[in-house]
Amino acid sequence: MKILMILTFALYAVTAAGQSECKVLLPALSGSYEGGCRKGLADGDGVAIGTDTYKGSFKKGLPDGEGTYTWSTGAVYTGQWKKGMRDGYGTFTYPVNEMDSIQDGHWRADVYIGKEHVAPYVIQNMTGIRRASFHKQGKGDSYVTFKFERSGNTTYEVDGLIMQGSSGEESIVSSFTGFQHASFPFEGRVRFQAPSLLSSSTFTYEMRFVINEPGDWLITIYY
Repeated sequence: MKILMILTFALYAVTAAGQSECKVLLPALSGSYEGGCRKGLADGDGVAIGTDTYKGSFKKGLPDGEGTYTWSTGAVYTGQWKKGMRDGYGTFTYPVNEMDSIQDGHWRADVYIGKEHVAPYVIQNMTGIRRASFHKQGKGDSYVTFKFERSGNTTYEVDGLIMQGSSGEESIVSSFTGFQHASFPFEGRVRFQAPSLLSSSTFTYEMRFVINEPGDWLITIYY
């Protein structure tokens, strides 16, 4: 009986120590945590309670997947999460003048997009360009940078370049071609000239696009 009690206590102590060492990385949730754990971080289904409360799926210490977050103000969001931010479809209920107001729809990087899903970017048309890749490098800066690639060679410079943008400051230097301090949605047009791959004649390449999601964007044009 004594051995069984000792083993039970030891198992409880290990479990409790594992739970106490399992961290939630959002400061507002860093009080107590119960649930799945991986490499010292909340991972899987769990409940975290700090000044705010979250019940749902975690990944690498952050809400990720389906879950419900309750703020100390009484506001509640139930829906999809990604890397600790509302991202996907969800419902946000918050008090205004002692009444509940509801935002229901799509979220991206903690920003409410609307009831209809909006693509991060849309290529409206391309002339001569084989393809273009849009890569979001971060969310803090508001840059739209162009790079041009042909036959494996990448450059920021092409002949006869014309850029147009709905906002921001146009800049062309050795290591940057694009717009700084852009606001979104950003409507852009880029046009340039280069010899055709099929002949020695000069060809005009053009692309029109819209970027809906704020951030620091790198556009690589393959021609």
